[in-house]
Amino acid sequence: MIKIRIAEIENFSTEVISQLREIASVDIIETEKKDLKKCLEEYDVFWFRLKFKIEESDFPENLKCKYIVCPVTGLDHIDLDFCKQKGITVLSLKGEKEFLKKVRATAELTMALTLSLLRKLPQAIQSVKNYQWQRDLFKGNEIFEKKVGIVGVGRLGTITAQYFKAFGANVYGYDIVDFDESICIKMNSLEELASMVDILSIHVAYQPSTHHLIDTKIIQCMKSTSVLINTSRGGVIQSEALLDALQKNEIAGAALDVLENEYDILQNKLIAYSTQNEHLLISPHIGGNTWESFEKTEMFLFNKLKKEINFV
Repeated sequence: MIKIRIAEIENFSTEVISQLREIASVDIIETEKKDLKKCLEEYDVFWFRLKFKIEESDFPENLKCKYIVCPVTGLDHIDLDFCKQKGITVLSLKGEKEFLKKVRATAELTMALTLSLLRKLPQAIQSVKNYQWQRDLFKGNEIFEKKVGIVGVGRLGTITAQYFKAFGANVYGYDIVDFDESICIKMNSLEELASMVDILSIHVAYQPSTHHLIDTKIIQCMKSTSVLINTSRGGVIQSEALLDALQKNEIAGAALDVLENEYDILQNKLIAYSTQNEHLLISPHIGGNTWESFEKTEMFLFNKLKKEINFV
């Protein structure tokens, strides 16, 4: 019988667990990185989210695992080359365009982060918790009639562009592939886009070609009054370049849901900076972390796994 290990148990769909148990032996055990070798040695299927990176050194000599299941679109936390070498199939949401049209949590978080930054919401809320009522300290900015730049006009970029339009913003976009220009006004270069907008929102997939896509050159194109929002992957932004720009007030602020090397945050300079500076907001990669998203994506991947191992 197929053995499945569910490695991140909190809020996992009970319906999916029930259906998995009809076709396989399922162990639901909160798992740490130190447990990976044993899990990959003992289970046919290893199902996890974003808790840790799976690297070449995590694979045992006596490998049993044939499937790694991960309900995300970005897979930079899995050594895909080594998985391919070892004959492991990685099942994810990458490329599932039709299904993902109904998964909008990350686009919604983009709007939440933008509003939190522009309206100084974390500071205002904290001040009331401190029994202060000083509205004049928290004068902010509106999205209405601002120029918004979308970097990557794919699924999430398109949804986010629609949300910004609903707020009354003027939306522009840049992508290396053609997109429907009814979504947003097409710019010919990333430099051109960065130089003209008030809000620059990142929605590209992370891959070698997008590593540090937003670097010193692009950030220096931005206006000193503009802000940067990133809910894609941390490696898309050159961290040192962003930190330098914030320290020098070369841009007005940034809001991030992702960081480079999220598995080692204790020495992260952006986090350290955010503790003392209100124009940098960071949330812990919660873009897809909603009840609705978990339920939909876990059921979708269950059906994908079932078809893959011929339980149809």
